Amino acid sequence: MAHSLAVGLFRVPPGSSDQLRRRARIEIALCAGSEGYALLDTFDLDDSLRAEDETLQVVRALGERHPLHALIVAGPVQREGIDDLADDLRLITVRVPTTRL
Repeated sequence: MAHSLAVGLFRVPPGSSDQLRRRARIEIALCAGSEGYALLDTFDLDDSLRAEDETLQVVRALGERHPLHALIVAGPVQREGIDDLADDLRLITVRVPTTRL
């Protein structure tokens, strides 16, 4: 049986180590798996190569090309942009518990 697709989004405090970033990615993958989703990709909202708006546009483009079902979100992510994206793409939002980061 095929799993529904999800995309992960995370933010860690400024200056965080690569180890914490990897931990966020792992926790997103574990959460996606436990919820029954196949993780298409994971994005760091504080990526130095692109701004948050650009990252959300990439996720929007993925949602228009693939049958996404959920956003898996970790860290201190502002709800407004994520909720707007989820509403537009008709996705549910699943939060990784902050105790796991």
